[in-house]
Amino acid sequence: MKKKLESYLKDLAETKINSLPKANNRHTMGPGSMGPNPRGGYVDVGNLLPRPPGIQGPGKKVILPALPPREIEKRLKAVEKINDTSALVEKVGDQYQYTKEFVYLAYASALANLANNRIPNQQDATNFQFSPFSDAGTLMAYRGFFTNKSIYQSGDPTDYTWQSTSGMTGYTASERYYSVSTKRLEELGSPTKPGSGVTWVVINAGSGIPSAAIWFAERFKINSVFSHWSITAVGPWVGSDFLVDGAIIEAKIAANAITVNKILNGAIQAGKIANNAVTADTIAANSVIAGKIATNAVTAGKITAGAIDATKIASNAITANKIAANAITGDKIIATTKITAGTGNNIGVLDGSSNTGNYRIYAGHATPGSAPFRVKQDGTVTIEQSTSTGKLVIEGDVIKVYTTSSGVDTLRVKLGNLS
Repeated sequence: MKKKLESYLKDLAETKINSLPKANNRHTMGPGSMGPNPRGGYVDVGNLLPRPPGIQGPGKKVILPALPPREIEKRLKAVEKINDTSALVEKVGDQYQYTKEFVYLAYASALANLANNRIPNQQDATNFQFSPFSDAGTLMAYRGFFTNKSIYQSGDPTDYTWQSTSGMTGYTASERYYSVSTKRLEELGSPTKPGSGVTWVVINAGSGIPSAAIWFAERFKINSVFSHWSITAVGPWVGSDFLVDGAIIEAKIAANAITVNKILNGAIQAGKIANNAVTADTIAANSVIAGKIATNAVTAGKITAGAIDATKIASNAITANKIAANAITGDKIIATTKITAGTGNNIGVLDGSSNTGNYRIYAGHATPGSAPFRVKQDGTVTIEQSTSTGKLVIEGDVIKVYTTSSGVDTLRVKLGNLS
């Protein structure tokens, strides 16, 4: 291509312009045509139309001077430079790669089985990363470099050639900041030029990233040249403006995805729970246990009247060591309450409910009228022993002693008012 262009320019420079129209040439005249020029070759129309190449004034022909070879070479090189279309990236097969090799750097805090600046296994590298400094701002002990055309940096530490950073000059500073901003990445800016309403807080050397941090920014200086800020998310945050209504449903939450350590203290409050959102059928069996209830979390003001009844209390759930002193007083026991100590017929009962005979206190039998010791509402006291055939009845100001045979009581002794 270069030789053809050079030959063309040379021929053009040395060719006489002698192919112009002759005087006696005829042509078909159209409207406005001035006809053949009696002098031949060229009709000078002044400055109305441009003159053909090589014409200087009316009817004159000149020979263009030839360009020096050095000038032609200079111009050809300029053309080649303009037409240079080499790209940074090229497609090889179905993959893209750089057209030139690039050096990638990686770092590690420790290396095992290091021989000839290489390691045989991935697990030989401790804290493998692409930043020269740890989260605490400490320079990593080893730096590795990897030369390749790939547009992706290798995450395999065995690809790198390693060397110690001890004694290297230039690694002089690491700047680390964090932010609790809930803005998107493109709205954060950087610590040196923060976005609107975004605050970046410096992390002192030797300190880790605070647990409250949502974003972490880092840059370092090598030989007085600062790197770009590297900003990464270190804490989960999903603001309400990121979610459309109905975006999160039960089918999109994996089993055990939400655990206690993933819920911030105070994150769930009464104002964030819809009415009737938590009901008995939405609470799994044994999901609420003592270890999941904070001290003083359940108070009287948080329990509605009638919310806790006998059907909601498991057997033996309330024992003496679970009742605070003076927690149960007379004004907290309603009139119709029945307090039972024991089981089956081996019981003692204080009964405020209605029963046959209106017995208020009885012991020794679950049926009030069959209890060997029983006290009626009117004060009548009956005492009988199951192993004997007699019984004692205190009724008003009279004491009666009976013998019993075949279920028939016979009065044997009567003391008191004998009228």
